[in-house]
Amino acid sequence: MFYSLLGRVVWLGLKFALRRKYGPTYVPKSLLAGGTVAVAVALTLAILRATRDSD
Repeated sequence: MFYSLLGRVVWLGLKFALRRKYGPTYVPKSLLAGGTVAVAVALTLAILRATRDSD
């Protein structure tokens, strides 16, 4: 019982600290922007390969 309560306290404390530091996304804005750019580049490359292969 004690470990369950301790785990919940730690989980809620971490969640609160991360939300306070980074906002509701839990990740730094620079990492979020980098991920968005990486997905855009991957989609662009996939579309270019698909159009090149169909020729």
